[in-house]
Amino acid sequence: MSKKPVTHRVVTFLTREELDFLDKLEKDVMFSSGKYISRSQILQDMAELLAKTKMNATGIKDNQELKSKIQEAIAKLYQEQENSQSSNEPGQ
Repeated sequence: MSKKPVTHRVVTFLTREELDFLDKLEKDVMFSSGKYISRSQILQDMAELLAKTKMNATGIKDNQELKSKIQEAIAKLYQEQENSQSSNEPGQ
């Protein structure tokens, strides 16, 4: 029997463009797979992915610097995955 993780409610304010982006992702999943994934689930998955980067946010002074660090951390994680996949390909 698996134990359900404890979840917490988070309230956030998004711009119209940010909300439209989440809605588009939600609809793309629905129309391409028939599965429903809520905006909340998309945000939860994004947080989970960012946590996998083990990004260090110490010393960040503003929102732009945070965005830059997030971008670098995701790029590094992506590169590590690419390297891992290419080393596992037959003939390598």
